[in-house]
Amino acid sequence: MMIRKTYGTVAFRFKEPAVNRIAQLWSVGWDKHSSSIYSWDGLERKDMGKVIFQYTLSGKGEIEIEGKVHRLHPGHAFLVKSPSEYRYYLPKDSEEWEFMYLTLYGDEAEKCWRTIQKNGLSVIRFHPDAAPIQALQQILEEASSKKITNAFRGSSLAYQFLMELYEYAASMDSKMEEWPDDIVRSALYARQYFRENIGPDNMAEVSGLSRYHFVRVFKQTTGMTPIQYLTKIRIQKAIELLNHTKYSIEEIARMAGYTSANYLNKVCKKVTGYSPGEIRKNKLDWKDDLPPIH
Repeated sequence: MMIRKTYGTVAFRFKEPAVNRIAQLWSVGWDKHSSSIYSWDGLERKDMGKVIFQYTLSGKGEIEIEGKVHRLHPGHAFLVKSPSEYRYYLPKDSEEWEFMYLTLYGDEAEKCWRTIQKNGLSVIRFHPDAAPIQALQQILEEASSKKITNAFRGSSLAYQFLMELYEYAASMDSKMEEWPDDIVRSALYARQYFRENIGPDNMAEVSGLSRYHFVRVFKQTTGMTPIQYLTKIRIQKAIELLNHTKYSIEEIARMAGYTSANYLNKVCKKVTGYSPGEIRKNKLDWKDDLPPIH
């Protein structure tokens, strides 16, 4: 899940060749562009030998791969390698393009790119809960928090991301629930801003649907109401922080989007049956299998 929104890039320059040869991070970032000047050509880039994954959060962009143009709406991602024949850019009919991106290198990164390309999946549609997107968000959060301090951690995260991408691409038929674009936009919004005071009204506004229609379509698509979806994101973040950090429960409550430790305690008990203190003490972790949220 995402930290408070900040644009920019974190670059890595690890010097352990034996580790880097397998899979390694080069850069990760979150950016938004509103000028048609924004354009990258795969035959002219300076960072040659790198594999680039870019995931659209809002707005729209375009990428031309070997002469074929692909529109990139929220939920769409591409995987390319430099040097090769591609160009991605902000099209003239788009006001802005917001995205997360990850640049990798190493034998496994190139192997993954070749496999994806061979299967004709250079542009893939992901729903917001897809494992590769969760892995990308984890890398961005750790990088922004300055937790990726050595080549071994960088290589581990890079390899994990590639394996999630392999698995997702190998089972496209079962994983590609065709979430409508408006629901993708609202779900991505929830994942970007869950720390803030947002609710179903904000999600409906982002989707462009009326509140009534949005709630109906959202539940039909995700199996949850918008507030249940937000609660799941927030409680998952709280559990992660309880198990892997030393922040106080009051601090974790705010970091998970709740106003106080008392409020977090109430929601935690309702969802999991345990208090935050009990979760921390017993290292309880439901991963993606939280009990149904009512």
